[in-house]
Amino acid sequence: MAYYESDVVTVEWNESLGAVVMNWHAFASGEKYREGLNEGLELVEREGARNWLADLRELGTVPEADSQWTQEEWHPRAFRSSLSNMAVVQPESVVANMSVEDLVDEVGENTTSRIFDNRDDAFEWLRD
Repeated sequence: MAYYESDVVTVEWNESLGAVVMNWHAFASGEKYREGLNEGLELVEREGARNWLADLRELGTVPEADSQWTQEEWHPRAFRSSLSNMAVVQPESVVANMSVEDLVDEVGENTTSRIFDNRDDAFEWLRD
């Protein structure tokens, strides 16, 4: 069931995985990008989620200003939360992959992250 929906992202709670699932449907930047991530983090806090799955296949390249905001503002909050595992399904675009890899490389002390080519492998990793 959707916790939050917009024209660019759907945020869901997956009870069996104890995971917040972010399904990006289109390119997002600025307020739409940030609002989606903030809504996901609110759900993490509400549920005490340990797992996060972000399907970025349709997100596109994250603009520099949003990448910087993610690293400087969102990541510190996320890494202080209950999250332990962050699975990312990588974008189809090679250029977009590079921006995602930079964001995923920065993880918190108590957080493990991995990039996947498909959702099935990401779900399996979170199940384990």
